[in-house]
Amino acid sequence: MSDPLQMFIPLRKADAARRLIYGYATAELPDRAGEICDYASTRPYYEKWSEDFAKASGGKSFGNLRAMHGKVAAGKISAITFNDDAKRIEIAAKIVDEDEWRKIEEGVYTGFSQGGAYVKRWPDPENPELTRYTASPSEISLVDLPCLPEASFELVKADGATERRAFSPPAEKTEGQPQNSALRDWLVGNVNSDIDAAETIADFFAALDADLNADPVHDAPLTDLLARLKARCVATLQPAAAQKAAALDLRLQKLASDGETARRTAAEIASQIAALSERVGALEAAPAQPVHLPGFTPVSKSAESGLDDLAAELARLSPEKASLVLIKAAQTQPKRFG
Repeated sequence: MSDPLQMFIPLRKADAARRLIYGYATAELPDRAGEICDYASTRPYYEKWSEDFAKASGGKSFGNLRAMHGKVAAGKISAITFNDDAKRIEIAAKIVDEDEWRKIEEGVYTGFSQGGAYVKRWPDPENPELTRYTASPSEISLVDLPCLPEASFELVKADGATERRAFSPPAEKTEGQPQNSALRDWLVGNVNSDIDAAETIADFFAALDADLNADPVHDAPLTDLLARLKARCVATLQPAAAQKAAALDLRLQKLASDGETARRTAAEIASQIAALSERVGALEAAPAQPVHLPGFTPVSKSAESGLDDLAAELARLSPEKASLVLIKAAQTQPKRFG
């Protein structure tokens, strides 16, 4: 089941009022690759695929619809019918993406293509040149596979009128030219007019925002995305002089901000220097402490004023005790008497 599967089925009808398109998801018909989908064995896989989506979406979708087998979610399968008599699976798909619907109206998309994997393959009993297979779908895509020149589909317009629309021929690729040229051409035509480019883009996104938000499928995140895209487009399409002026304004704002920061830093440094100078001045005004030599104890003159009291105390003692007291005092705190 790892082999990729893609089968092209032409588009049959488009309803512009409801943005519905009709066609077949698959049918028991030979395709361009010489293969034929076996309806009976494929149907159970389509039923499971559709039931899984219906369960996950609460009945709002019966399958996923993409664009060109890519990442763009173009819409959803709104109805699926298993036609046993014709051996085909008929679908109606609702398109919710504005760009993808425009491609349908212009005939860019020519049909559906089932994407998935082969379950099994075997030679067709009735035509050995064909390979019959069982398909397991993973998605249905809108595709622009080239059709015959006379190929067309029925378009029911919003007012109910019906007309035949021819499929557009495949666009010729030019080296270096982007393929999504519709918007590019629109922009070039309007930007080269007398209307200001920024105003033109602003009007374009305003109209697009109104159209998309008129559909209840879209919500606030899409509006926010459009606002950001609009801002970037307007900035890109501004004249070069305006862009330079805006850049200069930003630089001036940054310089002003940097200058204010430098001014505050200088004021803080000046305050710290003043405080340091005050401390140094206080230290210079204080008298220096005398240098003490190791093993010597400083004695002030005032300490010697108590010798008279000491002599009086010694006089009351016997000569032996007085001598002992003087010896102990001299050993604990030697002084020079004279």
